[in-house]
Amino acid sequence: MAWTVVLGSSQAGSPGNEIWEYENTATAANTYSDTVGSTSSYSGGIRTFTHPNGNVQKTYVRCRMAVDDVERGELSKDWYDGQIP
Repeated sequence: MAWTVVLGSSQAGSPGNEIWEYENTATAANTYSDTVGSTSSYSGGIRTFTHPNGNVQKTYVRCRMAVDDVERGELSKDWYDGQIP
């Protein structure tokens, strides 16, 4: 198990001061599909959900704040990727 910083989660846009981390344990890529044509896969601590129309949504699954080591839940990888300068 390794905790890795979530790039783009720095306060006031100052890179190098990221406040969020995610757990990136190597996992076997598991893919699941449903009856409406969407698929979901989980690998390396990131869940990738592909909607039937082709849109992709990525989520960090296990997250914590670096200052207190308390797990807080999930974060949108797509949103934080958009914050990287």
